Amino acid sequence: MNHCRTVIIVIILLTGLFLTARQTEPCRTVRYDDSNGLSGTLVGGGLQDGNGLMWFATWNGLDCYDGYEFHRMKIRPGDSAAIGTNRIRDILLSEQGNIVCRTDDDIYEFDLSRYTFRDIPEERKDSLKGKMGRTWRGLTDRQGNIWRADPSGLYKTCFPHHPARLLDGTSGAHPRSLMVDRDSMLWVGLRNNHSINVYDRSSTLVRTIPLETAPYCIYRTSHGDIWIGGKPGALIRNGGESISPDAVYDMAEDRYGRLWIATFGAGVKCCENPQAMEPELSESLGGYKVRKIIITPSDNIIAATTEGLLVGTVDSADCRNTRLMPVRRDGNRPGSLCSNAVMSVARDTRGNIIVGTESSGIDIISEERLFDDKPEFRHLNTGNSTLASDVCRAMALVSDTLLLIVGRNHVMALNPSTEQTVNFGRTFWNDTCRFAETEPVMLPDGTWVIGAEEGAFCATPHNIYSRGYVPPLVFTTLAVNGLAPAFCLASRDTLFLEPDQRNISIAFAAIDYTDNSGILYRSRLDGSPWTGAGPVRNVTLFNLSPGTHWLEVQSTDRYGRWVDNNRLLSVVVAPYWYETWWATALFVLVVAVLAGLTVYIIMYIRDVNRQRRDLLEKYMAVIGEMEARSMQDSDCLTASPEDMAPLVPEQKPEDTAFLNRVRRYIEENIDNPDAGVDSMADAAAVSRSTLNRHLRAQLGISATQLLIEARMQRAEQLLRARSTGEPLSLSDIAAMCGYSDVQYFQRVFKKRHSVAPADYNG
Repeated sequence: MNHCRTVIIVIILLTGLFLTARQTEPCRTVRYDDSNGLSGTLVGGGLQDGNGLMWFATWNGLDCYDGYEFHRMKIRPGDSAAIGTNRIRDILLSEQGNIVCRTDDDIYEFDLSRYTFRDIPEERKDSLKGKMGRTWRGLTDRQGNIWRADPSGLYKTCFPHHPARLLDGTSGAHPRSLMVDRDSMLWVGLRNNHSINVYDRSSTLVRTIPLETAPYCIYRTSHGDIWIGGKPGALIRNGGESISPDAVYDMAEDRYGRLWIATFGAGVKCCENPQAMEPELSESLGGYKVRKIIITPSDNIIAATTEGLLVGTVDSADCRNTRLMPVRRDGNRPGSLCSNAVMSVARDTRGNIIVGTESSGIDIISEERLFDDKPEFRHLNTGNSTLASDVCRAMALVSDTLLLIVGRNHVMALNPSTEQTVNFGRTFWNDTCRFAETEPVMLPDGTWVIGAEEGAFCATPHNIYSRGYVPPLVFTTLAVNGLAPAFCLASRDTLFLEPDQRNISIAFAAIDYTDNSGILYRSRLDGSPWTGAGPVRNVTLFNLSPGTHWLEVQSTDRYGRWVDNNRLLSVVVAPYWYETWWATALFVLVVAVLAGLTVYIIMYIRDVNRQRRDLLEKYMAVIGEMEARSMQDSDCLTASPEDMAPLVPEQKPEDTAFLNRVRRYIEENIDNPDAGVDSMADAAAVSRSTLNRHLRAQLGISATQLLIEARMQRAEQLLRARSTGEPLSLSDIAAMCGYSDVQYFQRVFKKRHSVAPADYNG
């Protein structure tokens, strides 16, 4: 009995402690109603499915909530279910992962594989009736958020957690400068308080140093002196009087013990002897508004200004002989500095210079190449890297593999070698944090200290590198060809599309009901490079090719850190008939047949033309022989009545007779200027069109061309006879060939032989 009493007391005490601790955590309650997308304010039940999605029974349908929006499930005409109302009284998660829904008078099931209501057997209804119908008292989801409902709507109470913490004594003080000294003491310069807080290794405040100015930089020299630069103008050594009226933003010591000063308004200056009783500054050595200055082991000086970089080599003898040259953006060179508004500059141990710009990302270049006439930078920005933002308010190179970049309300940890980034969003630090232009520092134990207007935030290695809740990724809606999106992807790993469904938009969500405002997403298709990180939760794919595509999506956690929650969706696009393999094979076959047929036709035409040319040559030879015989026989005034034999053995008798009639006409009328196609057709006993058709079919030329060929052939014979001494003039030859115009005869002859008749020698 005493043992039971003791157990009960322990349980009560533990419960009290848990509730007390929970009450001390900052909580936030959110109300959902129809203005937020909830189907109805009367909520009868709720549950969380295997994907992490929240389902709620309302009097206006079944609602699914993904942390961003409500998706309504209602009865539809033709859905094959007997359910007659959208009034859902209660819901239950079945063993198969579907949603069992109770209406006023019956029980149905919402099938998550088809996203539609369906009937269930009567015997199964009997087993479910005892589990449903009770008053819903709310639920606690897997993140510990509490959901409940009343007649006015649905409520969610969550307990947001920010891993980083504010450093004691800095709240609202706007830390503007940070320094870790050789003793691992943290110095924090507070702009609003005009003071410096000093903390020991355990981050305990040990002392406060009041100042007359806002400390913009704190620097400890190799001799142990503490120099403080302020705004409005001040340069203080070891708490003494200010030795300069300039606004000092940064300091760096060279290996000769000289202190180089970056002023915001007077450029770069130098203190030749910082150890002197009354140290003095040189005149401005260049520049105007300088934010950051570094001295490299090669004695090079590099300064970040509002007008680009200043670079030069320090003069070991006299600082006044140091010459600083500007390096600025050149719009005509893609490799030039990406922006003149430079916020910070750093150098790694390998000699790479890293430049942080105000809103154009990070530039990287080797120290040697920086001094070229036209230096070529490597650019890192949101368009070509994993950076979450192009804004750099401040930065610090903690190691060669860790560059801390401070943005407006987030911090990025960039590895300059691999170009991989881990983002720490606003929710990691504070709901309303606004980071300052304060160079961050890392304490010996690995804790990051980041300056913001709200104070100095500290993030321990455990907070930085440990991963708590990893939000599962769920594909939610699908829109095809610009139609309204449908909630149908949450339980699918494969999406099948018809041939005409080539343009789609797919939405997704990382399930985090505590706080999803800082979650970033990226996606890629078929293993292509990742898209830029951003809050956009959908991807649109245009003109998808037939086949299987793989859509991969990844998100950060609520703090902006990438987590291993990649989700793959297989998208199978069915081809049109003409995109199938057999259509391609048929197309190739048709092309091959057409190509073969084309080759055959070309070869056939060539063979026919060759036969026609041979036939024409033989025919013209016969005509030429008859002409030569008539020229030799002075008593022969008419052509020989002899018929020519067939030109080829396979020539038809009627074709031979036709060609003989044409030949006799040409022989009889070759010197007749009035000879033409019509009279030739009459002599051949055919029509004009038939004459031309037969001549083209057998000889490949028309009647007009045949007559010209015969006359030119006779002209050649006469010109050869003239060259042997025959007393023939060009007028005589033209007349004997049927040309009354000598000049026309000469043009025709020259066009055929490319030489004038007078110059023809056969």
